[in-house]
Amino acid sequence: MRPAPAGAATAKAYVDITSDAALELVGASTPAAKKVELVLVTVKDTSVDEKIVKALSVAAGKPTRLAFNGNHLQLAGITRDIGNGVPVPLTLTFRDATGKQVQATTDIVVRGLLRPEQVPAASAGRHMLAPEEPMVPKHPQPPPKM
Repeated sequence: MRPAPAGAATAKAYVDITSDAALELVGASTPAAKKVELVLVTVKDTSVDEKIVKALSVAAGKPTRLAFNGNHLQLAGITRDIGNGVPVPLTLTFRDATGKQVQATTDIVVRGLLRPEQVPAASAGRHMLAPEEPMVPKHPQPPPKM
């Protein structure tokens, strides 16, 4: 997923899921958002349609990719700043063929930069860094030789 400031309406998250059995992804949650929506993406010619659904199929024995330009998770109501390198805990809820629900937890990796309009006003002029990420001082460039 890309970084997102607290208060952002949405942020897209991506995961790869592998299972030995056919499952349905029926929900997800994270403390970084008020809710997580499952988004089904369909492409017809040049039009892309995104629809929030109650479940996404997970095939047995092969990876199911929720990725950029495809089906994905949409975090809605971002509750805290999500910066580069900061792990975002995610709980996925699946339903098997018998109707039994199973949960799996993982961390989403955050990569990328915020566009200027995405930076919260309180953070203007600061970079969103992970706590363990060092701030690199800017050094002036030497004057050009004439």
